[in-house]
Amino acid sequence: MWGLGAFAGVSGLWQAAEQWPVLTGITLTVVAAGLGLKPGRLALQRWTDRSVLAAGPVRYSLAHLDALDPRAFELAVCSLLRRDGLTAEHVGRAGDKGADVLVVDRSRRRVVVQCKRLRPDRRVGDQDVQRVNGTYRHDHGAQFAVIVTTGGFTAAARASGPRYGIRLVDRDALERWANLGEPLYRILRVPDEDARRRRWVPRSWRRDTH
Repeated sequence: MWGLGAFAGVSGLWQAAEQWPVLTGITLTVVAAGLGLKPGRLALQRWTDRSVLAAGPVRYSLAHLDALDPRAFELAVCSLLRRDGLTAEHVGRAGDKGADVLVVDRSRRRVVVQCKRLRPDRRVGDQDVQRVNGTYRHDHGAQFAVIVTTGGFTAAARASGPRYGIRLVDRDALERWANLGEPLYRILRVPDEDARRRRWVPRSWRRDTH
């Protein structure tokens, strides 16, 4: 299908070049220049990311995740978040200020997700937790943050993460989420604020049972 689409596009471009050579040349020059500028590069990267994100139910084994490069791991995490029914956008790049994926959940909370693709024996340290803590609220306006890793966390990171509102997903939790299909919020015990609001009814709205 991609091959047929590419062939049709090239054929159409060739016909346009024969009929309007000057206009076609100018258009191609403008497009090339636009993609060379930063906004154009970012737009192209977002389009490329959307094209490689898995659609529908997805599961990844730890062996598969271990074989990915850091950016591919970020995209896999983004796909898993979407599988859970969350609105997730991959934004990881140089200068991302601690955010590889930005999430809006069903309770309309903003969440920053930082991805650390490490060897199984490596640990995310407290300095990484501190870095996320310094940006997720002020730079991204998030209610909390999540750090996901294929490795583990140091004792200092495990102690400071919850204190700063940062949830930690280590290798065992990642296995439950990515491979076994358990929703991330259930693993992290994140309360569903939207469901809580639906259960709460003002006293004045309740029927008098007497």
